[in-house]
Amino acid sequence: MKKVLTLVAAASAMALVVGTGSAVNAADKTLNIQMVSKGFQHQFWQAVRTGSEQAGKALNAKITFVGPESESMVDKQLEQLQAAIDSKPDAIGYASLDPKAPLALLKKAKAASIPVYMFDAAAGDPKDATQNEASLGTSSDIALGIARTDGVAASALAADKMAALIGGKGTVFVISHSQVNATGIQRRDGFVNQMKKKYKNIKVLPVQYGEGDHLKSADIVKAVIAANKDLKGVFATNEGGAIGAVDAFKELKLKKGKIKLIGFDSGAAQINAIKSGLMNGAITQDPIGIGYKTVAALVGKVRNGTTPKNFIDTGFYYYNAKNLTDPKIAAVLYQ
Repeated sequence: MKKVLTLVAAASAMALVVGTGSAVNAADKTLNIQMVSKGFQHQFWQAVRTGSEQAGKALNAKITFVGPESESMVDKQLEQLQAAIDSKPDAIGYASLDPKAPLALLKKAKAASIPVYMFDAAAGDPKDATQNEASLGTSSDIALGIARTDGVAASALAADKMAALIGGKGTVFVISHSQVNATGIQRRDGFVNQMKKKYKNIKVLPVQYGEGDHLKSADIVKAVIAANKDLKGVFATNEGGAIGAVDAFKELKLKKGKIKLIGFDSGAAQINAIKSGLMNGAITQDPIGIGYKTVAALVGKVRNGTTPKNFIDTGFYYYNAKNLTDPKIAAVLYQ
């Protein structure tokens, strides 16, 4: 599977670079690219790191990949962004934990002529759930653009799948990883708004936030189940929330399938939960592709001055026990 992931990411990103006239000459110097992620507590970020390092190897760039210990550590991430700027790199990739907090530092990076390309979650207006890619580009003080999943569309698909699982009626709950960063907002709103728009007989309980921590998420899910005996479904917006919900089901000794559960991302724990029947399915992103395409966009900019797209849609799929071995699904799953 790892070989397939590598080939898929490499082919896609090389098309991105070469297709814009940014093929790398072997005589070019090794570029210094700093990647500041949202954390290291989930396998998702390890997969993004793998993709960025694969791109570095293929495109002659040294990748330094960092992130705070958890996605609640905004101040720690800002320190890492400051350190990245101070190292005077050729370029920076940045995934924003807080849409507003890094704006002054990103402006500082631009003043120092350091290209910045965002990945997974953008900085910008925190009221704008889509983070408005139109505001990114060469004239932006934030970044040249972003490589990410369309979180609104992905979570709308999760809502459709949940509605089908519970027969179009009943009570469901969303355990989200953040009410601040872009991915948390997009996934929450994508699911909730789709339910309101299409499924009038489904009640969505008030969203609660587990900060991507599986222990906190488990406690929240257990409390919601205790207070809502008619609960039919749970949607978790990231890996930590999904595993927290699985742990809650186990602790409460719920019969498999009594409460439907859809997660986000993959990783061994979610994949195994789907195989066992504790989870019904999940939305998977392409984390290796996110890392690879971010580095490829920066390499193209630094080497040839090629302006990357302000939004690279890295795609998503819904997977369950029936399609785990489908080649196009298997290619974007990670352990």
